[in-house]
Amino acid sequence: MRKTITQTILLCACFSSHWAIAETGDQVQQVLYQCERNVSLPVTYLNTANGGAYAVLQVDGQQIALRNTVSASGARYQSIDETRGYSWHSKGDSGVLSWQPIHEPDKNMIVLAECASGEAMFAKNTD
Repeated sequence: MRKTITQTILLCACFSSHWAIAETGDQVQQVLYQCERNVSLPVTYLNTANGGAYAVLQVDGQQIALRNTVSASGARYQSIDETRGYSWHSKGDSGVLSWQPIHEPDKNMIVLAECASGEAMFAKNTD
């Protein structure tokens, strides 16, 4: 499975903001979000043929792998590595990146807010 995910993510480098379908039936989409403080946040989404949904974010020079979790609205992703504490919540063309200390489950800090892609990013940049 790891080899398949790696091959699929490499495949996505050839595509920008469009879904690509790998031979395995996995779907990959690479999206660039523009966030507050003029921070660019590249996110690669992977929907596997067997129903898994993942996101990989580039944060502070690190790749953060997240898996899809329950969300009341939009899509919510939590760090696969529980020691990292990151979460990404996206809805439409917008998103928010948060971080939660391992030993403080009630403390949720927003790392990047006002993230926008596509038409939302264009509208944000013209304001």
